[in-house]
Amino acid sequence: MTALIATGKPKEYDNAVTLLLDLKALADLDGRRKDFRGRVHQLRQEHARRPALLDRLERVGLA
Repeated sequence: MTALIATGKPKEYDNAVTLLLDLKALADLDGRRKDFRGRVHQLRQEHARRPALLDRLERVGLA
């Protein structure tokens, strides 16, 4: 996922968000929602200068 984000390409951001949504579903099933939210928070901090990515995350509820 980090490699997708690093490209800076909108299509790859979309792919990363899709992957995150899949990972969220798995975290929900495994009872690891808190861990997942922490990782998303960390990801948002690491990529705070990528507003297009942050916008995509917000649109799907990963804010």
